[in-house]
Amino acid sequence: MTDTNIQDWLEVFAALASDARLEIVRMISKQQMTCQDIIDQLELSQPAISYHLAKLERAGILTKKKFGSRNCYWLNERLEKLVEMINEEDR
Repeated sequence: MTDTNIQDWLEVFAALASDARLEIVRMISKQQMTCQDIIDQLELSQPAISYHLAKLERAGILTKKKFGSRNCYWLNERLEKLVEMINEEDR
């Protein structure tokens, strides 16, 4: 593993070091979601959700695409396996 790869993974794990962000990742791992979808399910404000989504996107965990006036988020393919492992811990 190169220093660049290690740094990338450190950023991923740092982004996941939040209960709110980890819950967002779990939700998005099941289906694509908009910011409003997440707000509807979590008891956090829109600015807080937007902050967490931006941090997850910067870490390469989420991918975003704009559909009309809304952004839709889904899990980056390289992290799907990691999330599967996290979800197994809940079973």
